[in-house]
Amino acid sequence: SVGRDGWLEWLPQETILFEGARLERRTRIEIAPGARALAGEILVFGRIAGGERLSRGLVRDAWEVHREGSLAWADALHLEDEMAGVLADPACFDGAVAYGTAVYVDDEPLRRLDLARSLLTLGDAGLRAGATVVNGVLVARWLGRDAEAVRRAFGDFWAAFRAATGGRRNILPRLWHV
Repeated sequence: SVGRDGWLEWLPQETILFEGARLERRTRIEIAPGARALAGEILVFGRIAGGERLSRGLVRDAWEVHREGSLAWADALHLEDEMAGVLADPACFDGAVAYGTAVYVDDEPLRRLDLARSLLTLGDAGLRAGATVVNGVLVARWLGRDAEAVRRAFGDFWAAFRAATGGRRNILPRLWHV
């Protein structure tokens, strides 16, 4: 919950899903007028460095943003049982091993959309990213076949976006650099 004129950042390191993992997570943000929140998550589909790819299990990663007690935006990723086909399918994840989401909420997030889009650095790592505003919630997403590239692009976006929108330093927490 973010009170009037408050600032909230939720920036955990990526969640690495091992083969057969069962993740059910819901992130709920309750935001008051004048408040701002920047929240995000990265999912990595397997212990990639060890050659493991997630192919079965359960992933339910749901988001909700509430304004003054009313639901403003909800979204959920749900993968269950045999996931290899969905993760490989060009119309779905197209072989991606990592997926990132950043959510920004304030009273007028549409003012920040051009900024968000300008910060979506893709480099040459085969990343895909986009940003939009849905019902007063700015959502940015990354999808990539290189988990480190997704982490780096997400982190670069986060540091620059928090500096521009929240007047914070253009850095990530030290924990992100170990």
